[in-house]
Amino acid sequence: MFKSVALKVIGDQKLHCESCEQRVVRVLKAFEGIQQVRADASSQRIEVLFDPAKLEESVIVNRLDLLGYTTETKAPMAHPKTRQTSDERSS
Repeated sequence: MFKSVALKVIGDQKLHCESCEQRVVRVLKAFEGIQQVRADASSQRIEVLFDPAKLEESVIVNRLDLLGYTTETKAPMAHPKTRQTSDERSS
């Protein structure tokens, strides 16, 4: 069974761009047991879906720290709801 963890980048080093996001995804996906990684520079959040039988959350946090990103655990991001425009509502 997989576990989801959401991390907020709180240190001086931030995710600045798409390249930063891709670097985090590439580095974390190299670990056995990581199923999915999402990094978002605009919200400074990193979401990881992993197998806790193969990998501990502390390993993920420590690897991010080695990349220069100090993080804290947050609640997983909710998927945004689709908004209807006034044209779609009147159809």
